[in-house]
Amino acid sequence: MKCPVCDSESCEILKTKGKNTKEVLIKCNECGNTFRETIVIPKMVECRVIISKFEESVKKTIKIYPDEILEAGEVLVVDGEEVEITSLENIRGGRVLKSPVSELVTIWATSLAGPTRVGISIDYGGRILSRKVEVERDFQFNVGDVLKLERAVLQIKSMKTITSRVRKGGATAEQIKRVYGRPADKRDRVQYDLTSKIVETAEIVDED
Repeated sequence: MKCPVCDSESCEILKTKGKNTKEVLIKCNECGNTFRETIVIPKMVECRVIISKFEESVKKTIKIYPDEILEAGEVLVVDGEEVEITSLENIRGGRVLKSPVSELVTIWATSLAGPTRVGISIDYGGRILSRKVEVERDFQFNVGDVLKLERAVLQIKSMKTITSRVRKGGATAEQIKRVYGRPADKRDRVQYDLTSKIVETAEIVDED
């Protein structure tokens, strides 16, 4: 809103009336001029949300204003549960990372409630042992960490996150898709044991 006298955008709303169409009394903080404007508030529309939590997906709906713009990475509250947008399906039939609500068909999201699952691969010279652990979302993995999974003791060499490959530093579990490691030296001290966190296992397989 701009003041019609001095064009300042520094304004204060003094009074409003109406529901879907509001008549607003506004005061300019620069020159003190008062003026009225009429604002039409659009009706909220229902959008379908598909929420992923581990291997399950749940369909829900959320009401949003059609003139809003959503993008991947944003957090929404759906039926009291926080979810993060992973992608958006629009009326053109494809998935995009950003879209106005008026063009949306489906919001794809992942639940932020409870723990998250992280895949861990141990490379035994071309033969891979795969495990999946369930840890708190803020659990920190760092390149160089030495950890234990049952009888296997490994050192983290790299990690694949949602956006990149990490070879230095660390990341939280909610950002990580997979941790890659190799057997640790017997002299290395184990920093944490995730044996009790294992939820899925796989046999050692030859890497192609």
